[in-house]
Amino acid sequence: MRGGRKVIVPAMRRALPLLLVLAVLPGACRKEQAASSSFENAPVIVISVDTLRADRLPLYGYPKVATPHIDSLRADGILYENAYSHCPMTLPSHVSMLTGLLPTEHEVRNNLGYRFDAAKYPTLPQRLKERGYATGAAVSSYVLRAETGLGAAFDFYEDAIPVSTTGATSQHQRSGRATLAAAREWLSRQQSQPFFFLFHIYEPHAPYTPPEPFKSRYSDPYDGEVATADEITGEFLQLLKQAGIYDRAIIVLTSDHGEGLMQHGEDQHGILLYREVLHVPLIVKLPGRARAGDVVKAQAALADLPPTLLKATGAKIDKGVDILAAELPHQRRIYSETFYPRIHLGWSELRSLIDYRNHYIQGPKPELYDVFNDPAETTDILSEERRTAASMREELAKYPAGIQELQQIDPEDAAKLEALGYLGSVRATGAGAALPNPRDMLPYLERIKAAVRLKDERRYDEAVTALRGLVRENPGLADVWDELGELLFEIGEYEEAIKVYREAMSRSQRFLPETALSLGSAYLETGQYAEAERHADLAMKSAPSNAHALRARIAMRQRDFAKAEQEARLAIGTQNPQPATMLILADVKRQSGDLQGALAAADAAERRARELNVPALYRLDFIRADVYARLDRPGDALAAYRREIEHFPHNTQAYANLAIIYFLQGQRSEVERTLDAMVKANPHPGARALAARTRKEFQG
Repeated sequence: MRGGRKVIVPAMRRALPLLLVLAVLPGACRKEQAASSSFENAPVIVISVDTLRADRLPLYGYPKVATPHIDSLRADGILYENAYSHCPMTLPSHVSMLTGLLPTEHEVRNNLGYRFDAAKYPTLPQRLKERGYATGAAVSSYVLRAETGLGAAFDFYEDAIPVSTTGATSQHQRSGRATLAAAREWLSRQQSQPFFFLFHIYEPHAPYTPPEPFKSRYSDPYDGEVATADEITGEFLQLLKQAGIYDRAIIVLTSDHGEGLMQHGEDQHGILLYREVLHVPLIVKLPGRARAGDVVKAQAALADLPPTLLKATGAKIDKGVDILAAELPHQRRIYSETFYPRIHLGWSELRSLIDYRNHYIQGPKPELYDVFNDPAETTDILSEERRTAASMREELAKYPAGIQELQQIDPEDAAKLEALGYLGSVRATGAGAALPNPRDMLPYLERIKAAVRLKDERRYDEAVTALRGLVRENPGLADVWDELGELLFEIGEYEEAIKVYREAMSRSQRFLPETALSLGSAYLETGQYAEAERHADLAMKSAPSNAHALRARIAMRQRDFAKAEQEARLAIGTQNPQPATMLILADVKRQSGDLQGALAAADAAERRARELNVPALYRLDFIRADVYARLDRPGDALAAYRREIEHFPHNTQAYANLAIIYFLQGQRSEVERTLDAMVKANPHPGARALAARTRKEFQG
């Protein structure tokens, strides 16, 4: 017996009497027979707690963390015991959550390299807007920024997430409390009409850095992050109660995906496709606490939310599964996929189907698990249950497979890519290509992390050797090519960086605009302005803000300051500008000779950085220092250069400029001390060459 339920061992399943089979089917739960109701014009609120594993909540039997606020919401609503994500990645999963479509249908298959088309695939907020709803969202991750196409689906989309100069895109995030502040402001204005609101927090996502008291309370930092997310959720729910919204609203709490936590060898998510990354919490609270306390055991999926919520608000829906319905499909199988290992690592994609009993994972080495008796998926039963595996394999074959079925590249963009020689991005290999099994390749992850640590520790020669060794063994490691290119760029090896980025672009089975922009920046540093411009254009549709920023920097180098300012203002945009992007305008004004305008623009960028809780802004003090020097304020210039170096010791030009001021003041010992400090903090050829050039200028 397990939890009062008889455990059915796999070998006995075929001999089970029909009556016993029916007794364990999801639809047998009495509470699921309650009829669905309509709550016309009810506010609809979706709380998405990113990276929250269902089985790490008390509601799903986990005893090591306290989540009183989520528990309270559950007491007022319906708990779904078996809800699943269609993709263990933030952007594709949220698009499914908002469209009711699978990744094979809405065409967003990865966090990078895809842009959602809200005009082509109407979303839940758009459908509700047609019914008179106001629509808003506040998100906590750069991965969900408005530029992904999601912003076009809402009236209001708050994505003011600071972006640092380093780190993976998925690490650019903000505190859920900052997102809560943005939500509070918008919700306070929603009194005259029904509304839909998406509230997204990122606390359980790596890196796990829970604040006090949760840092001290929990030995497992992931648990501490879950407790933090619960507290923020509680503050959000209290806001709804104080505004008189809570009781009359439909409130959904869920997650986009779970987290590996080394259960099958993956620490985070995106590479593997086991239940720990697909099983997500799901609570639906109806107005007036209707059906409070109900438990639904039948399979639910994130794509079920739009049809369910539309029908609950009175819309006529003829597609999709309504998970509030009295009867749910007993034999339903839910599709999931991950193309991250293929796009980023050169390994095979994985796809799966899961039902109330079995989970079939298709890859180079197919697997089958009895999730009813073995929810942790410890024992592969494919060899024992070949008939079940064959049935699920046949059904999975009905879903589009392979890299060529991914979102079609715009013909104009495809022509640009092909003209530049990036055939891999246009002529990707077919689904039949033999690629490594992701689980077998997990040891590479530790080697990649070790190489990146060397890079972060400024052990440049060792890092270059380690990264080159990895791509030599496994040329499909797109993320490693990018790390190597970034490192070579940082140490001033621009020609080598160009070679690496071009190799990454040509080998990639998916066009990644971020790589194109990095390559464009390398071309800029070598004076190849036409090539830099072409690569900015490549990324214009997918990453317009960063593409315009690159074009502004190109125009500055060509001393076309009118164009540079125009591009800088386009990069800044009108909503939620990034302080680093705003600083480009200050640079334009500095180089054009508008020194007071440069200081004003720098001040505006600094104010924006404070709004976003950015502790230090790269090149802010560098620009100010140069302006002060031109205004004959050497004391202020010295102080500003020192601040820049303190915050950003890798900014080698700041050391060189500081040394020049010391030289002009006759402080020769400070000149040498500054240049020596530059090389010590940046032990690479680029810094040594800059130090030599600076000394030569003094001698001349």
